[in-house]
Amino acid sequence: MSVQNDTFILSSRGWLLSAVLGSLTLFFTMTGLHLFQFIFGALLLSVLMIFRNPERNTAVSESDAVISSVDGIVLSIEETVVDDQKMSKVTIMNSLWDVSMLRVPFDCEVEGFKIRHGASLPLYNPLSDTLNEKAVISFRSKKGDEVFIEHLSEQSCFPIGIELEKSQKFKEGSRYGFLAKGRSVIYLPEHTRVSVNAGASVRAGESVIGYLKAA
Repeated sequence: MSVQNDTFILSSRGWLLSAVLGSLTLFFTMTGLHLFQFIFGALLLSVLMIFRNPERNTAVSESDAVISSVDGIVLSIEETVVDDQKMSKVTIMNSLWDVSMLRVPFDCEVEGFKIRHGASLPLYNPLSDTLNEKAVISFRSKKGDEVFIEHLSEQSCFPIGIELEKSQKFKEGSRYGFLAKGRSVIYLPEHTRVSVNAGASVRAGESVIGYLKAA
């Protein structure tokens, strides 16, 4: 099942693990081993929380709106240069208890992407940028604006999941991957009017983080 068609309340990525933990919880309940019942029951609830997959719809109908690709807290907003282009850099941190599904920021086409499999160090470790699992994706809007998104995993037993193909087209808010815990950086064109502040809470597929071609 592709990510964008994974619309069950629990993501298909969590089905097998949930079934195993549910079976073990039921087994220990029936045998009266209450300590193990509690442990595996707690693990089951945690997995159900991590892999929950709610429907999301933005209330904004403006074609130039950029929607957050990830749940979490905005850490910072900075100006930067990428390939000699000035861009706005919006950094978002998502915890293990945020919704983990990643969503495209607008109606777009996949310009390109690359995935680096690696470690899962804490992000305060200076080696995390070079060793941790990382996915970098380029989305191009119908009007030609290019937005880069970088996902960096942190201390999670669940790997980053990205299901994309070059030149694949997506509707705004479509699912394209999974990040259990980590940092996401969204690089917006210089002319974008960023509409969030550091410390704001955002939701993937719903929260507007900026507007392209803003005056």
